[in-house]
Amino acid sequence: MALLTDGSPNTPADLTVYESAILNVAAAEAIDLGVKLALATEEISEDVLEILLDHTRSYDPQSTVRRQIGVSDVVVTPQMKRWHALHTLEIVYRDAFNNQLNDRYLPKWQEYRRLSANARSHTAMFGIGLVNTPIPEAAAPALSATAAAGTATAIYYVAITWVAANGEEGAPSPVTAYETGAGMTLVAAGVNPPAVATGFNVYAGLSATSLALQNASPVPAGQSFVMPATGLSAGRAPGDGQTPDVYVTGGPTLRRG
Repeated sequence: MALLTDGSPNTPADLTVYESAILNVAAAEAIDLGVKLALATEEISEDVLEILLDHTRSYDPQSTVRRQIGVSDVVVTPQMKRWHALHTLEIVYRDAFNNQLNDRYLPKWQEYRRLSANARSHTAMFGIGLVNTPIPEAAAPALSATAAAGTATAIYYVAITWVAANGEEGAPSPVTAYETGAGMTLVAAGVNPPAVATGFNVYAGLSATSLALQNASPVPAGQSFVMPATGLSAGRAPGDGQTPDVYVTGGPTLRRG
């Protein structure tokens, strides 16, 4: 699972699972879904911090520094991902209604406001997932090529993840394509390693859906991975980030709804 601070938990396409017409509504009303997704992330982050500061039924292992670290160790659980999607739809239909005071959008705004409040309550009761060693999602790797006798032209799709000393692995970077010429092989390097990272894993394949781990052990931060002349390895597929080490349930006060 990604961290809440990695960015928006949902994409515009994800919203169509809940509201099939949302892309058309956004286009008709000139609403930027990317902006609304980001706004929903900010608002949910504030609510999550409030829940953590107001917890009464579980122990927050970072309670003494919670105000300083904010939500940097919060994992996007399935419950939180749903909450974010519904809250984004609430914001979109609120704006669609207020743009023209068009009453046909009012029921949708009210519906998603109710659903978002319920999803917030459910997320708080299920628990806010925290990790002891938060590892940010990696940025797209820096890709290049170096000479390697006998290799053929190939287009590689590559993603990386940062890895901590305790073996914890963050969410994968965006997938980047790179073409190597004949007699050349792929070189991948991590960009801007977080302080907690000691190395990175490289996932590569001949398509964006066939990525597999290429290194036997994490590549030390600051070094590069060079694809062997033998080509791709059949390692495991990339995961989707960290799983919570602990869940903190919220207190009885729910601000929104």
